[in-house]
Amino acid sequence: MSEPYIETYYRDTLNSNEERQSLSENIDTEVCVIGGGLAGLSTALGLVEKGKRVTLIEANRIGWGASGRNGGFVAKGYASGYRSLVKKVGLEHTQALHKLATAGRSLIKERIQKYDIECEPLRQGVLGVSWNNKPEAVHDYIEFMRKDLNAPLEFWSTEKVREVCKTERYYAGFYSPEDYQFHPLNYARGLAEAIESHGGTIYTGTKAQKIEEAGSGYEVHTPKGKIKCDQVVLCCSIYVDDLNKKLKYAAFPVYTFVMVTKPIPEDRLNAALNTDYAIFDNRYAQDYYRRLPDNRILWGGRVSLKGAPANLAQIMVKDLLKVYPQLSDVVEADYAWGGELCYAPHKMPQIGQLKPGYWYNTCFGGHGLVPTSVGGDVVSSAIAEGDERYKLFKPFSKLWFAGGPLSPYIAQSVYYLWRARDLLISMKK
Repeated sequence: MSEPYIETYYRDTLNSNEERQSLSENIDTEVCVIGGGLAGLSTALGLVEKGKRVTLIEANRIGWGASGRNGGFVAKGYASGYRSLVKKVGLEHTQALHKLATAGRSLIKERIQKYDIECEPLRQGVLGVSWNNKPEAVHDYIEFMRKDLNAPLEFWSTEKVREVCKTERYYAGFYSPEDYQFHPLNYARGLAEAIESHGGTIYTGTKAQKIEEAGSGYEVHTPKGKIKCDQVVLCCSIYVDDLNKKLKYAAFPVYTFVMVTKPIPEDRLNAALNTDYAIFDNRYAQDYYRRLPDNRILWGGRVSLKGAPANLAQIMVKDLLKVYPQLSDVVEADYAWGGELCYAPHKMPQIGQLKPGYWYNTCFGGHGLVPTSVGGDVVSSAIAEGDERYKLFKPFSKLWFAGGPLSPYIAQSVYYLWRARDLLISMKK
């Protein structure tokens, strides 16, 4: 039995909440994809588009986890950061990874158009802003991105940033014109419908319990049926549990939060946040937010070891008002929720094979939505066409032990360190 969607703005603005059946018999398929988040959906869609017979199973509902609870930013890049990647794998390798991200961002938009997925009007543009007055550092970053990665970033002065983000907290920033934002849960459900339109099969409320080798392929055990397949792809993120302990212990959970306000009078909202661009700041423990079509603000940030505190809404409103105090008498939380993200210590996706035909495509916490599209593309192309682009992720896919039961405490300690650094920066202003 699948868990219902938790209470979020996205759940309450779904185009359709029709539920799918769970698996109740033994079946055969070419590829079994485990996980109905964006990584699994992108993989399955890529496979059926290439003519493969695919069955996708999801323990709860389509987009039930982080894929349907995130900020909705479609911004190219990886959580590790490109400069960090250059140090780890060199410029040429980083350029190849960036090329994948650029293509992945375009592929999302192509699929929205091709399959007529209604996931809000796509709002173009993402703005990165700085909490410290160091425009030379922003110029340096833009120069690196434009010269080495051909990314068309634009420098925004402090004055230009404050024309749209009317706060004294922010200084210079950069604008990315090719990034955009949308409704992630409607997009996820749209991908599911696209998979089915190509003849793919989806079962929800169907948890994978065990994977066994069976002849030249695999057998996936579920509560009420088995799936015999030639190849299997794990896209379970932090919910892999004991299905595969290598994957389970190679990453750690990070709990993050989102709040959505009630509609704000348009004149008051314009006097604080006078732009439809999605915004994020450059702090270690950053805020990210965007203006929704009905004049609400979606505000994300924070990290916790545990679930959402009882006063999460008040905490998130307080964070918002630190930036936009002029909204203190008109901002009221309507929704506040949390969810677990899957992080690896190197802050890159984990994509590869555990053994021939046994694939994993996971660990997308902190990246935004683009790398899930990348992972789905390279894994589906590898399975269907023998494409080897997935090997670009080999340096990050050795599945080193990431702390096991202690990993959440390690993550929380790192977050506290980030917040301390942010506090020091603010005190120096």
